Amino acid sequence: MRKMGKYVSLTVMVLGICFILAKPVQAKKNVTVSPGSLDSYAKKYHSVYDKSVAHSLALNKIVESMRKKGGGTLTFKKGTYKFQYSLSVPSNVTMKFKNGVVIKKIMDYRAHIAPGSLMFCFAPKNKMQVKNSIGKYNGTSNAKILGEGKVVFDMCKVKGLAMNVLHCKNIEISGITFKGMNGNHYIEVNAAKNVNIHDCKFNKATKSSIRKAYVKEAVNIDLPDASTHGIGSIWAKQDKTPCRNIKVKNCVFNGMSRGVGTHNYSQKNGKNIYHKKIRIEGNTFKNLYDAGVYLMNWDNTVIKNNKFIKNGKNNKISKQTTAHAIAGSGVKNIHITGNSFKKITKNPIYFAAQENIGNGSQYSRIYVYITKSEAKEMLNNTSEDCGNDPGFPGYDVVYLLGDGRRTAQNAVGVSFKKQEVCFDMVKKK
Repeated sequence: MRKMGKYVSLTVMVLGICFILAKPVQAKKNVTVSPGSLDSYAKKYHSVYDKSVAHSLALNKIVESMRKKGGGTLTFKKGTYKFQYSLSVPSNVTMKFKNGVVIKKIMDYRAHIAPGSLMFCFAPKNKMQVKNSIGKYNGTSNAKILGEGKVVFDMCKVKGLAMNVLHCKNIEISGITFKGMNGNHYIEVNAAKNVNIHDCKFNKATKSSIRKAYVKEAVNIDLPDASTHGIGSIWAKQDKTPCRNIKVKNCVFNGMSRGVGTHNYSQKNGKNIYHKKIRIEGNTFKNLYDAGVYLMNWDNTVIKNNKFIKNGKNNKISKQTTAHAIAGSGVKNIHITGNSFKKITKNPIYFAAQENIGNGSQYSRIYVYITKSEAKEMLNNTSEDCGNDPGFPGYDVVYLLGDGRRTAQNAVGVSFKKQEVCFDMVKKK
């Protein structure tokens, strides 16, 4: 009987060992890091320790383990983190940055891993080197980047992007101060759906890039199109997926070329592709070389309760579409209300027919479709010390219908102070 007991005990022990061996190793779901802990991680788990790449290397390893687990929260303690190359942001991952965090872009060409020009990429790491691996809105989903207190993402004048929000959905970015922009965007929102950018600050771009790259918005709304070079990521399908339901709220844009906008449009089978449901609300756009908001093929847009101050500052470009607060073309279903305009170089709002110059120039011209009720809704804005359109003076808003030529037959004017909308500029003249 005692012998039988031994066999039972041995069997239980073997089964227990098998269960332990069969149980998969569980990646940590929630991780807190500091600059020092990332250095230690890199030294411990990698044969080559390189201070320039340590933070990028360790963070991507940690985030990849979180991706395999199905998501989690990565918390950054106070300190300075150096990004030699981009950090992947996969689905269901929230990144929290505590007060005092600084993310610095570095470009150390002597390091054993070459530098990249991007800081954060909303895409899973396992697909970022696979050509055309993600299209439509099928990439990262339900991901967040949240700053608590003062959190700075410093591009350090590198010509690149702070964030690439591409082929993804359900994204939130808040509480971040961006600085060091040089000839590109802070955030590229491209083929994305349900993106909420709020309570961020976008600070000065380099002086050399403001005029040379004046079409470069701090927040760019675009789509992947090989003809327009909308995006160059190897893993992204050039499938012309437009943006849907993009919100930019309670942010400050200060000292760059443009705030939020699109600078090239696309078409498919001869028809316009529209970005839909764009909402720009409660922001401040100040000291900009060009427009605060620049639209190209936007449908169902709300621009509400924003402040535009000194847009078009020192802008000497002769094009009619420059140096306004809000400008562009391809305008449908637009609602512009509750905004204030102060010291805008030209009249605050201007829309006219346009075409792509250079990339995408094969596409047909785009036009303006604003209804009478939408024009009257614009009366609910204010202006102070703003410029005029020399062809149609006295109006805060000038837009051109029909074929878009600058003629009295096409022009509509809106005066905030006079509370007047002129739909017949021929008679007015």
